[in-house]
Amino acid sequence: MKISEFPNAFYVGDIVHHHSETGSKKYVRYKRKLSLKTLPEHKKIVKEKLAICYFIVVNGEVMKIGQTSGEDGLHSCMLFYGIAGLDDPSQTRFGINLLMREEMEKGNVVQIWMQYDEPFEHEFMGATGLVTKMVLMSSKEIEEDCIKYHLKTTSKFPVWNFQEDGSKRSMPIRIKESFADYTNKRKGKV
Repeated sequence: MKISEFPNAFYVGDIVHHHSETGSKKYVRYKRKLSLKTLPEHKKIVKEKLAICYFIVVNGEVMKIGQTSGEDGLHSCMLFYGIAGLDDPSQTRFGINLLMREEMEKGNVVQIWMQYDEPFEHEFMGATGLVTKMVLMSSKEIEEDCIKYHLKTTSKFPVWNFQEDGSKRSMPIRIKESFADYTNKRKGKV
């Protein structure tokens, strides 16, 4: 499905190889992490704590839909993917990093798009009375809506949404094998 079919999403930047190499003494699969090279006009928004739904896009195709509402926003979330293969990642995070690298090796640009909702004022009954506070909606709600739209439109999940797919076969065997090899080397078993 094309990213252009998500009218509320906007392009924020590309995934690139970081300029410096790791100095890790422990086994790492890659010498350089991946990082988000943000467009100048979006440098501020990618570091804000917002309810964010992000899209990993290759050649205009939505490969993954995800969400974050953490501190340091989308920047921190992309760093989390970018260091997989230099740390102790989950199999999914390792796989997404590997797939982004493979696309980059083919000469494709891995783009990051996002849509978001801002904090809003909310009143609730606190311990001793009414409290007014700025809160975020759940970014998971935005993500689920976008995934549902993708599923309704294409009858399938984005190809890199392994966890949401729920199929044991959705993640390629080569990623599972590569992850197992990596974790064994990190533990010094190979």
